[in-house]
Amino acid sequence: MPMETNSEVIEWLLQGDEPSLKWRTLRELLDFDEDASEVKQAKAAIPQSAPVLALLGKMHPDGYWLQKNPRTKVYVGDDVLYGNFATTHFCLAYLAELGMDRSHPLMEKAAERYLSLQKTDGDWLNHYSCLFGYNIRTYVLLGYREDARVKKSIELLLQTVREDGGYLCDWHEGKYKTRQVKSCIRGAVKCLLAFAELPEYWDHPRCRQLVEYFLNRGGIYRSKNHDIFVNDDMKRHAFPIIWRANLWEILYALSKMGYGNDERLISAWNELESRADDTGRYKLDWTPAECPWKVGERSEVNKWITFYVLLAEKYRASIMTQQVL
Repeated sequence: MPMETNSEVIEWLLQGDEPSLKWRTLRELLDFDEDASEVKQAKAAIPQSAPVLALLGKMHPDGYWLQKNPRTKVYVGDDVLYGNFATTHFCLAYLAELGMDRSHPLMEKAAERYLSLQKTDGDWLNHYSCLFGYNIRTYVLLGYREDARVKKSIELLLQTVREDGGYLCDWHEGKYKTRQVKSCIRGAVKCLLAFAELPEYWDHPRCRQLVEYFLNRGGIYRSKNHDIFVNDDMKRHAFPIIWRANLWEILYALSKMGYGNDERLISAWNELESRADDTGRYKLDWTPAECPWKVGERSEVNKWITFYVLLAEKYRASIMTQQVL
């Protein structure tokens, strides 16, 4: 769907009281200069926006987010445990997605505290690729790209090599005695999203290997059968970005890195486009009930998912234009 045919959808993204979405639409979709008055106005409004205030309002004074485990009834979140979509690394990621960064004192406090829990090799917990890939993306968005601790995590990303090109974790690695464990698609997607924020590594052999891991499966299918989704995550659109995978996440990341027009992705693009409504908007199929960032109602069109699909299409179209030129 060419960008020029989406003026009504883009106008819809710009409407309402979501300055984060307006700011990102202006900057990333429409390429407005950061000094443009509309961009400055939207950016300035983000810290006082409803989702940011709600998230920061739940932060512990010491810089972390707690959540009660529904099974054990124990509160977790003051360390690196996952919790259920409302603990520290998730909330940091949500705020980064909303456009917050380390220039805000509360953001810096929380980001620094969580970085203090990092392992010596750049990991956080059992080399969960869905965690350290996720965290790398978060910290780049927060403005920590040149921080030595984040560089250590990026080095871990580059040095973690598996035969099939994907990523896994210590929990699953080596659990079979007679065959190798396949990589985890969810972890691989989070690492792909991390690489999408690191253009200086797009030509690195490890990044290229991960890209091929996805291209060789048509992006979203089983490696040996391109008629079957790699897992059930591909059947529904979820937001915010968590450890689950999304069809649109994969196409967005690959397109941003210049692979959106690869012929092996045609079926995945067709699948994505088949889910748009008549106006070019996309529905939210799933969001965590316990997520403190309320991104929209299930089964209703969703601005954030539509925004990311349009971004994926924009990056894909830019490559097509370059090829024609």
